[in-house]
Amino acid sequence: MKSALNLDQFRTAFHAGGFQSIVLTAMGGQFYVTAQPLNGGRITLATTHGKKLRAFRNPAKAIEVLHRIGAHKVEIDTSAWSPAQAGAESRKRPDTAERQRRAHQAVAHDAWFREQVALAVAEADNPQSEWFSQEEMKGMSALHRAAWLGAARERAVV
Repeated sequence: MKSALNLDQFRTAFHAGGFQSIVLTAMGGQFYVTAQPLNGGRITLATTHGKKLRAFRNPAKAIEVLHRIGAHKVEIDTSAWSPAQAGAESRKRPDTAERQRRAHQAVAHDAWFREQVALAVAEADNPQSEWFSQEEMKGMSALHRAAWLGAARERAVV
């Protein structure tokens, strides 16, 4: 039997009655879910793709995962736990603040954009709105462009 199983495999083995016991084992500042299969040995819960062992910084999260799969009796071994190491092993994510700032900006821009669209729709629905043909708009745009270019030339000369 493999020495590491992803959550789906672990759940299947558990529901098939393949484990004698499940232990939440601490190593340093992290916790690992291990199980003793009926045929001996030890199996550890792995990440989704099964490439690395699944480490929990918070034992409550590990217990929650086990409870969801139906494992209501779990042993906890904290003999190798180091609370000091737990703080040192916490994830450092310097990019989190920047990512959150961009997310908040995106939400604010989305709200502003939706408000502008709602205002435009309300204005278009207003029976007193003044409508211009494409030719009239092209003429007004040309006048605005000429005025802008003239002002830009005057600033360049000064």
